[in-house]
Amino acid sequence: MPESLQQLEARRRQVLAQLSVPRDLRRGSISETYRRCGKSGCWCSQLGQVGHGPFYAFTTKVDGKTQTVQLRPGPELIKLEEQVAAYREFRQLCEEAIVVSEKLCQARPAERQSPEEALKKKFLQLSRKR
Repeated sequence: MPESLQQLEARRRQVLAQLSVPRDLRRGSISETYRRCGKSGCWCSQLGQVGHGPFYAFTTKVDGKTQTVQLRPGPELIKLEEQVAAYREFRQLCEEAIVVSEKLCQARPAERQSPEEALKKKFLQLSRKR
């Protein structure tokens, strides 16, 4: 069952309200890795061992070049995880706002007006902005 205009407008208001809340955003990703040290006598060289770690890296693009920052567990890692998650949520909300807006555009009936009426309406809108 298609959503009504009122439901779509309410959803758009809700999404735009969420977008208006200021948050720190950061593009990129955080990866977690485990490494073997290469020493033959170390426990990490045994079969079934994942290796030393976890080690964390934040990767992003700056001016078209990939930059990676190594991180240790702690406040800086937590801060970056929150910022990356906020950016992903922001992108998702932007996409939802566009989808809802497109549905609204399709659901609204077209107004029939003559070219002269359309010009008058446009002129009035422009004169109000000044």
